[in-house]
Amino acid sequence: MSASLTLLLLLGGGLGQPPSNPPAPDTKGEEQEARATAKKYAGEYVVQLDEVRGKDKKLRLEPEPVFRWILQLDRRFYGDIYVWTNDGRPEVIASITTVFGPTRKMETEIHSLSTGRPVMSHDGKPIWEPVAAGVELKRVAGAPKPGATPAERLRQMRTLAPEFSVVADYGSAAKEQKEDLRLLGTPIYRYESASQGVADGTLFAFSRGTDPEAFLMIEARGKKGDLEWQFAFARFVGHASLRAVRAEKEVWQVDKLSLKVNTDPKQPYFGLRK
Repeated sequence: MSASLTLLLLLGGGLGQPPSNPPAPDTKGEEQEARATAKKYAGEYVVQLDEVRGKDKKLRLEPEPVFRWILQLDRRFYGDIYVWTNDGRPEVIASITTVFGPTRKMETEIHSLSTGRPVMSHDGKPIWEPVAAGVELKRVAGAPKPGATPAERLRQMRTLAPEFSVVADYGSAAKEQKEDLRLLGTPIYRYESASQGVADGTLFAFSRGTDPEAFLMIEARGKKGDLEWQFAFARFVGHASLRAVRAEKEVWQVDKLSLKVNTDPKQPYFGLRK
């Protein structure tokens, strides 16, 4: 046998044998597993109000995810987004994500949407206790009075949301990498809460691909007959700075974090890794 043929056999495992390729991932099976895992973990998290607003009051987990997203690169990400509500109004939002790749990982990304301080526990132990409010509601300057009917208010909210734009900068101090986030035209959640003075409200997502990176709350707040539109933003990405603009004026801004997702359980934006 010639030396060249011997080398081919050693490298290729034999003549006429194409190099083996890893089997394609079972993405349907992965997605089903991820959805079941997210539902399980969402049900295990317990969220209560802070002492000022009644620590014994348990928030309600909405039984189904308000949004689902998928990102398939060298790894596959399947995220289900759940909310916990207080008398209808969302107070906490979390994306429970399963990541498939060389190893399988779980990621839970959490943000407070509360003007108070919710506490999240797992297996009876507090795992997240933000010391500050999660959102700061502001008046939507120049907005019309909220309409008298739910249909009219929804139309107004869907008109107000595109007046805001959000830019994310994924770069560094040395080099910018700015991207305009995409507003999803349909709100991912709609709600009302008489006890909190919210006659109507919606939660909109600004996304990169299908992955939400920021949330916009728009609420008709106040006493009956004297409502006004208010808004608030919440980040849902750590490795980017975010800037929101309306009518050419900056209305919200957060800096890039030192970690991809904040791991300080005292902060309104928090992430768990498993």
